[in-house]
Amino acid sequence: MATVPLPAAAAPSLRRAIMAWGWIAVVGQLLFLGYIIALYAPPLVTGDFIRWSRGGHAIDAYVPGDRTGNIQFGLHILLAAILTLGGLLQLSPRLRARLPAVHRWNGRLFVVAAILASLGGLWLVWVRGSRLNMASATAITLNAALILAFVILAVAAARRRDFAGHRRWALRAFLAVSGVWFLRVGMMAFALIGIGLLGLPKQSAQAFFAVWSFGSTLVPLLLLELTFRATGGAQRALSYGFWLLSALTAVGIAGAAALMWWPHL
Repeated sequence: MATVPLPAAAAPSLRRAIMAWGWIAVVGQLLFLGYIIALYAPPLVTGDFIRWSRGGHAIDAYVPGDRTGNIQFGLHILLAAILTLGGLLQLSPRLRARLPAVHRWNGRLFVVAAILASLGGLWLVWVRGSRLNMASATAITLNAALILAFVILAVAAARRRDFAGHRRWALRAFLAVSGVWFLRVGMMAFALIGIGLLGLPKQSAQAFFAVWSFGSTLVPLLLLELTFRATGGAQRALSYGFWLLSALTAVGIAGAAALMWWPHL
């Protein structure tokens, strides 16, 4: 599975907490991948794009008469599936150690897919107009810009044979690529805990979405940077944060799987 390059003197408690969150996230990513393939792949093959509007949660997945936009959306979803699976494989230490050639070619595929998906997403938002509002469009644009920057820096580090730096940039790229997954899991966790358990008004979901549209990209990256730099007592505090994050992520995945993904698997 994917691993985080921890400081050399990382506390065992932090390693265990990150490992727990990592396995939960992998399960959630694979469920999301299955949902993408089951719902969006068959219409892309058959051309029956209208099926995307029957149960999907994407904005303007199918627009009557917009053949170019519909095809671009389908390709964008296909690239998302490639990035999800390819990213999980790319961050596997066993794959790097046992099949380095596969790691290199899968990495090249990931880079190409990330660039095409980012540019395609920008086209869908700013040319096709597939956006909720300007705030969400800005959040998507920020996400795409970070993905492009991270994959370029990951490639540059690999060419310099700076493999430690390469792995760090690759992790940043994968977390940014996973922004759409973090968005859904976070929104579902808020709905179940914030609204369902704590009784917050349903209207609060809109405010949370406005914040989490940016947070789904920036918060995972912030936690990664803290993990890179944590020492001493900060590692212990961070381990508690990862255990809490594991619980929140599990709740969000369970809710998303039950209410959004599983019906299409």
